Amino acid sequence: MRNPESCHRSGCSRPVTTTFRQEALCLDHFCSRSYEILRALDKHNQLNAISRPATAEQLQIADECARRTLDICMSKMLLNNLERARLLDILLWCGDVVSPKNVASSRAGLRGRYEKSNLRRQTSSGTTEGKGTSSSGTPGD
Repeated sequence: MRNPESCHRSGCSRPVTTTFRQEALCLDHFCSRSYEILRALDKHNQLNAISRPATAEQLQIADECARRTLDICMSKMLLNNLERARLLDILLWCGDVVSPKNVASSRAGLRGRYEKSNLRRQTSSGTTEGKGTSSSGTPGD
């Protein structure tokens, strides 16, 4: 007999972390299921990006996924760095489903590149140097 507090996936005896799409799941199976659903939504949105925005059902699924992810993050559950990274990735991907403008611009390569900070620093000789600053210390062109 199955323990009602264990994951509903077959062969998994880990404790339930959350219920997603009416299925009680452990953390690993929640992440796996979220990625499956988000991949499917992303594929659908790529095929229909020009003709149609995300449907109400897709938005509802992404919203539920994001809410469950936040519930896990805000719970008292101890998470390692990999688990936190996976949850953050899921949360950000849910945001992409909800706001397709950002997805389209990132797919087009318009995502901002990392640029070095324009902060000034003091050298050992006591002079100030900084990329993008003029000799007067004001930002340059």
